Amino acid sequence: MKHYLLTLMALLTAMTLAAQDNRIFIDDFEIDRDSTVTVPVMLANVDPTRGIQFNLTLPQGLTLGDYEETPYSVKYKMSITCRHKADQDYYMLLLVPSRPVCFPPDTARVINLTLAASSDFKGGTIDVWQCRGSTKDNHTIVMGGDAVQVTVPEASLIGIPMEQKPAEGQFFNKRD
Repeated sequence: MKHYLLTLMALLTAMTLAAQDNRIFIDDFEIDRDSTVTVPVMLANVDPTRGIQFNLTLPQGLTLGDYEETPYSVKYKMSITCRHKADQDYYMLLLVPSRPVCFPPDTARVINLTLAASSDFKGGTIDVWQCRGSTKDNHTIVMGGDAVQVTVPEASLIGIPMEQKPAEGQFFNKRD
């Protein structure tokens, strides 16, 4: 009976892992106008993954300023290449190993992106698309991507609030 239960649990675990997808994602975030923010790119993989490639389309008024490896990608000897397709207005990012090694099945931060918002940025959607990975045998892994919601805090949409303290002589028709 115990052997039967262990076999059943192993089968259910395998089915659960098989039902999960490999994906690359960025969580929704907020950014003020005329500012920058660093956001993590996450890899959630159930297959050992040798390297990844994905494209980003940014909303108008948001630009990619910089990108960097994370301690996790450094641990697995990965390096980043970024190409900007200005004529089609998207970025292609590649994370490739410097030696034969794979990311193990895990969910981890693999790249940090620094994004800059212009003074007229109103928010929008970042599309993470054409996500691919590679097995250690160089077979392609198709990965899911997400649409990331980028919002601007309401206060920055209406301008800088005035100082809330009343100044001396600020009130009119003042009676004693």
